[in-house]
Amino acid sequence: MDLGFLWVLSFYWLISRGPCVLGEKGPVDMASLISSIIQHSSPRLRPVRHWDTTLTVQLDLRLYSILDVNEKEEKVSLHVLCTQRWKDEFLSWDPAEFSGLSHFTLPVSSVWTPDIIVREAVSVGRVEADAFVSVNSTGWVQHIEPLLLVLRCDLAMFHFPFDSQRCNLTFGPNLHTVEDVELVPERSAGAVLNASRQSIRHGEWELLSIRTYSFTETQGSHSYSRITFQVEMGRSSLFYVVNLIVPSGFVMLIDLAGFAIPVESAERIPFKVTLLLGYTVFLVLVNDLLPPFRENTPILGVYFVVCLAFLSLSVGESMILLALGKPDILHHVPPLPRLATLFFPDWMKNKKWAETQTPLDSEFRDKSRLIRDLQRAYRLGEGQGQGQGSEARSTLADAMQALEAELWEVSEELRILTHRGSRRRARLQLMETTDWLCFCVYVAMLAAFLLILMVFWMLGH
Repeated sequence: MDLGFLWVLSFYWLISRGPCVLGEKGPVDMASLISSIIQHSSPRLRPVRHWDTTLTVQLDLRLYSILDVNEKEEKVSLHVLCTQRWKDEFLSWDPAEFSGLSHFTLPVSSVWTPDIIVREAVSVGRVEADAFVSVNSTGWVQHIEPLLLVLRCDLAMFHFPFDSQRCNLTFGPNLHTVEDVELVPERSAGAVLNASRQSIRHGEWELLSIRTYSFTETQGSHSYSRITFQVEMGRSSLFYVVNLIVPSGFVMLIDLAGFAIPVESAERIPFKVTLLLGYTVFLVLVNDLLPPFRENTPILGVYFVVCLAFLSLSVGESMILLALGKPDILHHVPPLPRLATLFFPDWMKNKKWAETQTPLDSEFRDKSRLIRDLQRAYRLGEGQGQGQGSEARSTLADAMQALEAELWEVSEELRILTHRGSRRRARLQLMETTDWLCFCVYVAMLAAFLLILMVFWMLGH
């Protein structure tokens, strides 16, 4: 019983000593094993036995998500997983001599790590406060670290919202030259892209491609090893198409339909002015959806400005035609026929501009014929009734003169009305012809602009 009790006490004493591994001769303290392994390695010196040996660091990158793209400040936020692997010549051992221990983990501060920085990074956030490294028996050290990177990136907004952006992540040692530390990619660019596509979260931006470039950068008298990961991402444009481009297209279609309103109608100008004001309010409301720009105006901004210009031209065309076609006083030459004579001299000779026969003209001729018949009857009666009384002849002559004066007044008014009606019909015909010509030019210019716009957007996408 005493011997069994001693074995139990010994077992609990071994457990209380901490982690251990079982060797051939019994339990072995793991802390002691690790201490004996890393005793020759220093976190302050490069892990090479000869000072002129170049240490090769394998670098790998995996993109988890595109968090944000700030067009105003030209910053891109990424969540990436950065993996670094290098061989520490002082951390290799035979697992058989260390109770079968083949690998272990250590805090980053316990071993040497390369001073790798991201040149384009404005800020670097580390997800894990206490980072660790993994060490295997062959001496390879692996450091896996998730990072939240805010990068400075030159954004090209000309093709917005069908734009694609390219951002560079250039990794390299801060102090160690290429003779000390050399960076090499662990995997090919295609493998990095496939791994990133499997883990990336889809949002407003879509990952298009990842390219890898290895080069040596010279600064002064020293050269440094660099690896650049070029991330290309494309914007999901459906939101902007539905909320910006399609409504503007509907407004332009409604404006084209407004040409069906007669040009002389008083409802045409208020309709087009209301459309113009409504589109202006629409642009004010969607202003927050447009990205800011400094150098090149985005094509979408040009699209809005040109649509606004077309609406303004449409309103101006209707106002000018209505003003030119307004009736004028008789002794003034109407401005519209004057312009028509200047630009269409042959067309003005057409019979359409000649005064056509109206019911007022027929009435005027009938009354003129009546005056001539009365005068003929009066002369005939005067020749046949010379013997009658002079009083009857005088009364008849006065009545005929009064009737003749009244008829001449009516005929003068008829002539004025006929002339005005002829001028009005001429102006109306020219207004309709000019309006049709403006409509054709309007449609042709709008179609050409939309075609050019689509070509630019397709090239950018």
